[in-house]
This record gives sequence, C-alpha cells and structure tokens, in this order.
Amino acid sequence: MAMPVSAKAGSPPGKPILRARIGNLLKPATKQISARPTDPLSVSLSYEILRNGIGVLGLALPIVLLVGGGLDDIQRSLSAYYHFSRAAPGQYGAGTMRDAFVGILCAIGAFLFFYRGHSLQEDLALNAAGISVVLVALVPMEWPSYTVYATTVAGKIHWISATVFFIMIAYVCVFRARDTLCLMNDAGRRRIFERIYVVLGALMLATPAAIAAVGQMSSVRNGYATLVIEIAGIFVFSAFWLIKGFEIRSSLHLPARTAA
Repeated sequence: MAMPVSAKAGSPPGKPILRARIGNLLKPATKQISARPTDPLSVSLSYEILRNGIGVLGLALPIVLLVGGGLDDIQRSLSAYYHFSRAAPGQYGAGTMRDAFVGILCAIGAFLFFYRGHSLQEDLALNAAGISVVLVALVPMEWPSYTVYATTVAGKIHWISATVFFIMIAYVCVFRARDTLCLMNDAGRRRIFERIYVVLGALMLATPAAIAAVGQMSSVRNGYATLVIEIAGIFVFSAFWLIKGFEIRSSLHLPARTAA
C-alpha cells in the first residue's frame, strides 16, 4: 500500500496545507491585478465614470468652498480659501476650507493624469493639465496681500500653473475633442458637438486672459470679478467633461445601467 508523501523534513506540521490555502485565497486577487481589461463595454463605462467624476468635482469645488467658508465672508478668489479663516484671517495657510480646496483639486488632477486620451497629443495635454492643477493646490497664492501679478516664487508658480491648466483644457476642447466624433454616425450631431467644443475651448482660453485684465483695472480689482471669472471657468471645464461623456455614451449606445 502506497504511503502518502510526507511534508518536507524540518517544516512544521500543517505548513504546506496553510501555504496552499493562502495561495488559493490570493489567486483571484493576483489574477485580477495581472489581468488587462478586454471587455470594451467595461472599459467604456470605466472611462465614463472618470469623465463624470471630473465634471462633478469641478461643479462641487466653488459650491463647497463658498458654502463651507461662509456666504457672509466670500473671498475674492477661490485660491484665497486655502488661507482664509475667520479665527485667523491674516494667518498663512490656516484656511478653514484648505483641505477641501487641496483635496478636490488633487482629485481632479489625478483623474486628468490617469485618464487615457484618445490620441498622444490629448494624453500629453491632459497630463500637463493634471500636473498643473495639482501645483495650483499645493503651491498656494500669496497671503494676506492679494494680487493677480504675484511677486513671490510660490505665487508665480501658482498663477502660471492655473494658466497652463486652462490653456491645456482649451486645447483639448478645440483640437482634440473631435477625435471621438468619428464614432458618431449622424453628421448633423457631429457638427453640433464640434461647435460646442470650440465655444467651450474659447471660454477656457478667455478665463486667464480675463483674470489678467481684471488685475489691471483698479476699479474692479478689489471686488469679486476674479472670483466670478474663476467660477465661470471651472463650470465651463465641468460642462466640457459632462458633455464629452454624453457624446461618447450616445455614440457607443452604452446602457445607462448594467446588470451585476
């Protein structure tokens, strides 16, 4: 009668069995990590979640900052919420809404960076936009003195990064958004989306230009013009991503919900 193969000499009793059980438990996880998505529907839905996430975060940013910071203490710029606090209005980096400001912008930046563009040019532009918006979050504006034309190194990095962000998104709107329109069979709808993207891109380009112009006008410099322009630019940014998601969904005829 054949005897069962014994465990390796010197190994504790039951160790091979325990190792086998752990291996079986980890198989699904390791398989999932190493696997590459092959289902086009799953890939499309995953990217739709990214697009919608970017759009919703953009819409939420000014609302969260203004409401959380207090509607009776509205600041002249979204960036000022990194610093402003009722308890310490002049203290650098003590903002009540600092964590929300940094967190939302970093989330948008991460989504933009990891979103795979439909062309190399779009991918590079989105990567640059993602890095720029993270710099806007992590390198704050000057405080307590407020000026569009920064005098410190950190202030210059902040404003340059914000400008690069808007320019890169404008480039994607005008020149790269049409890359996915080939999926749409209706020529009339294609032209409508093309015009929408051009308008959105022009508005994105106008945002930093308008902020710079306001900085030279002493009559409106101390008002809320900069804040209004920034909010408008962020809303245009959000609108682009939500419209892009709708365009791709309608082109691919993706279902609104999928069965589990």
